[in-house]
Amino acid sequence: MAFSELIGQNEAKKRLGVSLTGEPGHAFLLVGPSGIGKKTLGREFAKGLLCSHPTENGACGSCPGCHYMQAGTHPDYKELLLPQGEKNIKVADVRSMILSDVGIMSQIAERKVYLIDADGLAEEGQNALLKTLEEPPKHVVFILTVSDESKLLPTILSRTVSIRLLPNTEEEVKEAILRRNPDTLPEEAQLFARFSNGVIGYALNLCESNWLINDWEEVTDLILRMPEISRTELLTEVYSFFDEEKDHFRDILSLMSMVYDEMAICATDSSSVCLHGEEKKDKMVTVIRKNHLDVQKIGKCNAILTTAAKAHKANGNFEIIVCRMLLALKKENMNG
Repeated sequence: MAFSELIGQNEAKKRLGVSLTGEPGHAFLLVGPSGIGKKTLGREFAKGLLCSHPTENGACGSCPGCHYMQAGTHPDYKELLLPQGEKNIKVADVRSMILSDVGIMSQIAERKVYLIDADGLAEEGQNALLKTLEEPPKHVVFILTVSDESKLLPTILSRTVSIRLLPNTEEEVKEAILRRNPDTLPEEAQLFARFSNGVIGYALNLCESNWLINDWEEVTDLILRMPEISRTELLTEVYSFFDEEKDHFRDILSLMSMVYDEMAICATDSSSVCLHGEEKKDKMVTVIRKNHLDVQKIGKCNAILTTAAKAHKANGNFEIIVCRMLLALKKENMNG
């Protein structure tokens, strides 16, 4: 797999590709949220560093080094990752897998490459690695990944070339979903892509669960029925839905905001493409017209959701937050 086969992250791939055609630095830091593809890109970069004939597009894919990497048996490549269920990588593992190994010359490639999950390094682990980063052997390249640079010591940051991975476009995420799961319905892939905020790994995880599709339909029907729902039903049956989905509350608020965003688009252009399909879009347009909903009123609904999200983040009383939100939304959605 060359860089061109990886979806998105063109700027990061370009910078790493330039390093492959010259003399690479000794330490790189890939920064981005969980699921953005840091380790995938890091492994492809490592493959290029250990390749006999790399180009700006990455490894050649056909030399012995590439075959070893594809098989997961390259003797000059090691990964230090956070073990599942652990909070931090043990300092002993840093010493045994990295520090005691860097002084040994490479076996088949010109250099040795280490991919390190820096999110798993506590301060003690970072300090253990620091001296090697300060005075690295010439034949060693480190690739660190981290979700947030603030997790790392300034001395670590100063000795690495930082490359930030940016959110992918909605179409890039959709392409990744359909490439991995070709049986996914296009409209579902579009929903996963939009909800993922540009993080391919998160979108792929969503494909493995039914909750998003189910809650998407639930909140859409709720919003479209809002003008007709009684206060009693809101505070009993509708509240029960939010109570049952308490663990996904902020996700549900995001879904509701997406529905209102679509309503705002339909309010200005009823011929626009809708994630819900034509039948649901027609119902949405009918509700908008019947209840005289315009962009301003729909914007107030999104503001109500934002207020609820902030209150929930501040650990406010869940029942009060939900009931106030539902009553406020009811007021804004009423025919007026």
